[in-house]
Amino acid sequence: MNFWLSDSERLDAGYRVERIEYKELPIPSRLHQLFERGIEEDDIAELGELYGNLQSRVDVALRDASRGIIVGPSDVGVGISQLVPVVVAALRPQNGLLAIEQPELHVHPAIQVAIGDLFIRAVRPDSGQLDASKTMLIETHSEHIMLRLLRRIRETSEGALPPDVDPLLPKDLAVIYVEGDENGVRFDTLRVDSEGEFVDRWPKGFFGERGKELF
Repeated sequence: MNFWLSDSERLDAGYRVERIEYKELPIPSRLHQLFERGIEEDDIAELGELYGNLQSRVDVALRDASRGIIVGPSDVGVGISQLVPVVVAALRPQNGLLAIEQPELHVHPAIQVAIGDLFIRAVRPDSGQLDASKTMLIETHSEHIMLRLLRRIRETSEGALPPDVDPLLPKDLAVIYVEGDENGVRFDTLRVDSEGEFVDRWPKGFFGERGKELF
């Protein structure tokens, strides 16, 4: 998980997840009283015994990769806290359906693009660690995720995949556009060819808006 979360060629989120173990000092307590009074040489034996009896606690924290400091999930952006369970669920070797709603929320566009590669890896076998029978159902509005999936299909077709990047074929991807109208909700399947292009016309409001802003 940390490889995907922090590697510069993967999500490059800038954090690693670490397991932190610590002891809590109750207040008031005999140990607290000793520290408040000031430790003397005769207290060493009692101090060691009291310390040994302290209960240990375990927490999950994030380490800032650039500064090396430990921070809590509440100290970083919402996007990072949301990203961690997505990475865990995607890499977990478990059969069945994995549904994720809007994984792009509060996440930098560069990370959104890399999430596409994470999803490709999640449904492919890898030395027995990841199960090929996993199916992912992703509800998203992210153009960045979609563009990465289309790019990987094109690169797979052309034999131009970067090293350590998993292939993606048109048969591996189903794009379903959901839209409400006066008759209820309509589901339109948008086919993708081997060049990573949509065979069916993309509905209004997506991709075309980007073109309007650029040109």
